[in-house]
Amino acid sequence: MTEQVIGRFVKVLRGAELPVSPAETLDAMRVAALLGYQDRAALKQGLSLVLAKSDQDKLAFAECFDAFFRFQGMPAEGKETEPRLASEQAGQPPPPMPISTDALSTDTWPSLSAGQQGQGGGASSGLGQQLLDNDASGLSRQLAQAAAQVGLDNIRVITQKGLYGRRILTAMGAAALDQEIMVLEASEDHAQQRLGQRLRSGRSQLREAVREYVADQFVLQAREQGRQLREQMVRQASLRTLAEFRDVHKLIEKMARRLARKHGRRQQRAKRGQLDGRRTTVMALKHGGVPAALVWRRRRIQKPKLMVICDVSGSVSAAARFLLMFLYAVNDVLPAVRSFAFASRFGEVSSLFNSMDADQAIAEVMDRYAGSGTDYGGMLREFVGLCEQDFDQRTTVIILGDARNNNLPAEQHLLAHISDRCRQVFWLNPEMRSRWGSGDSVMPQYQPYCREALPCSNLAGLEYFVDRLLRDLT
Repeated sequence: MTEQVIGRFVKVLRGAELPVSPAETLDAMRVAALLGYQDRAALKQGLSLVLAKSDQDKLAFAECFDAFFRFQGMPAEGKETEPRLASEQAGQPPPPMPISTDALSTDTWPSLSAGQQGQGGGASSGLGQQLLDNDASGLSRQLAQAAAQVGLDNIRVITQKGLYGRRILTAMGAAALDQEIMVLEASEDHAQQRLGQRLRSGRSQLREAVREYVADQFVLQAREQGRQLREQMVRQASLRTLAEFRDVHKLIEKMARRLARKHGRRQQRAKRGQLDGRRTTVMALKHGGVPAALVWRRRRIQKPKLMVICDVSGSVSAAARFLLMFLYAVNDVLPAVRSFAFASRFGEVSSLFNSMDADQAIAEVMDRYAGSGTDYGGMLREFVGLCEQDFDQRTTVIILGDARNNNLPAEQHLLAHISDRCRQVFWLNPEMRSRWGSGDSVMPQYQPYCREALPCSNLAGLEYFVDRLLRDLT
């Protein structure tokens, strides 16, 4: 039970964009098992130590904790507290206390005086008697247990709130309460009728409390699912429309960090290489022939070189913007990137990225080079003239553009020359394959000289390409 409660709470934290690792989740389960769920302040402090790192995370954690762990209210005035569970008396850790809402306070339920409670006798249904007794703590517990029974943590869309509300009321025994109200109100005894009216009033307040409870849980439980759906939608959306979405930069940074961790581990695993048996044996002579120290073969690692050429004309500027963001976000595992931009003119923009952050540099590139009238043949001619002396078998060239050349000469022999001199050439085209070669597109003339030409119209395609590129280069 502890694992289920903490698992749902971690899901809520991740929905609030708090990074919680599996190891931290296990630590939180141990903390909850050690502290129990009776002392709310101690539990909050203990979980905060293992689940929240920065000050900003601690603020978000406190908000999520207060919304998720809303414990039972104090019993109504004059009522004795319930006896401790047998498991507590035996010294075992108490089970998790169910979550409840602020709506389940003692002020919510019909407040009946002792004289009123005695009129008309008691209720025959258990739920009705709890309403008459103003048992907020018991109702809170029963509501939370019913919510767990119907699987409220699986709520995903707002239209399910009414469905889960009805299921919770049914699990709490609302059917028997409804039947009792009908019988009491149909009675000729005025005391019975008054009792039925009080139960009807209590049932209305119960429904309202359940409605608020389900609404609160929807916000908590559906937030993570909603975040995943939003990310999936942004990943699949066309690059031309991404400017309309919020927090796109955060998503790109998150995707880039995931790729950097993945390929950074590959580099670390490959550090040692092969054992140098001859040198290990020579070193072992110092220790009587015992190889106390191993010597590894040293290979001079020649870092690959990466050159990126981006068409920043109006039709493909969005794709160029996000590709450059991706490449510079994973610079920890990529070699030094030389960047070039062109539309009506061509130029190297690497120095901008060395002196500014990525967002400022990309904005400056767009201001300087964005325009119309792209000439791919002229771009290839200037690129070869500027960088031919740097071409070798360690060079990877990436060209991003739609290859729409305004009916100018394609000069594909220049791309063939680049392909011969360099290790590989990739072409990323934001258009669908079915449009390659249509109109003024010269993509079919360039495609034979590329190691691979890929359609790339959304973030998912960019991530796929960068993942492959890192796998090839690292």
